[in-house]
Formats: sequence, structure tokens, C-alpha cells
Amino acid sequence: MLPHGERIAFSLRTAGVPVAVGENFEAVIETADRPVVLIGHFTAAPAAVRCAQKRSGLAALVLVSPVLGLWDGASNELADLMDEVGFGPALGDLPTLWLHGSADEIVPISDTRAGTDRIRGSAFEEHVADGLLTDGEAVTRVLEFTRRVV
Repeated sequence: MLPHGERIAFSLRTAGVPVAVGENFEAVIETADRPVVLIGHFTAAPAAVRCAQKRSGLAALVLVSPVLGLWDGASNELADLMDEVGFGPALGDLPTLWLHGSADEIVPISDTRAGTDRIRGSAFEEHVADGLLTDGEAVTRVLEFTRRVV
């Protein structure tokens, strides 16, 4: 389930993975006939994390270049959601993968790390790509991670 990230969704579908793209997490989670891995990409990551903080039933959470922690470009609504995430509970034992590029200038890794450090649970993993994170590398990491934890 991806709230955004159509390019990554296309690549996952090409690899044979069933993908739902949308913002209605609850409906997909409630009606799923298989384990749900919620993937939050860029500005959709705070909503994905907040969903994971508030409910059970997810098999795993993946954050791809997430806008978490500090970000100057956030709207008031996004900033409020980021605050809710930052002051919400840690992710506990929910398998979580954070993917980011070390040279991401739109979402600087140091600012995002401030957010991921607040939510980090006992099953939190991270992969930082040298330079920019490519869609191909993101998909490869997502597939490796989900095959291992789901």
C-alpha cells in the first residue's frame, strides 16, 4: 500500500507484487486478504507512520526518502502531522525499513534522521544509499526486506 510513489508502485508491480496506491490506508488494511506492508514515500511518510502508530494489523512499514523530523518546505498541515508523529509512540516491534539517499538535497538526511530517531522501534532498519536513492534500489531493498520479514 503506497499513498504516493507511483513510480515505485509501477516497479513493484513489474516485479509481480500486488500494490494499492492511495491515501485510504484503513480501507486497504481492513479488507486485505494478505499481509499489508505500508510504504510511505516523501510527504506521505508522516501519514504512513501515524497510521502505524495508531493501529495494529500491519505486517511492516517502509519509509522511502521520508519527510520526517525537520523540513522547511512543510505546509502547516504537514508540519502538524510531522509533530504528531514526532510526539507519538515509537514503532515497537513493527518491522520498519528506512531508505534514503545520502545526497538528497530536497529531504536532507540529517533532518529526517531527527524524525526517525524519535519513532525507531526494536525492529527498525535503515539503508542509506551513496548519493541519491534510485527507484531501482528502493524497489530492490523493499523486496529484500519484505521477503525476509513478512
